[in-house]
Amino acid sequence: MNENQQWAHEELTKLMKNSPTYEDQAFYRALDQLMLKQAQRLVNAAGELDGRSWADK
Repeated sequence: MNENQQWAHEELTKLMKNSPTYEDQAFYRALDQLMLKQAQRLVNAAGELDGRSWADK
């Protein structure tokens, strides 16, 4: 997780804790999970690209 993703995760966690309604808390939690999944997909894609560039052809 890079610096911006870490900051967004921390902000979403604060928003979850301070939200008065369940709907808002659920929205922020889902947004945080989506962001974490996207970050993992970026790492996987970068690794795949690196692996393909070094693969024997």
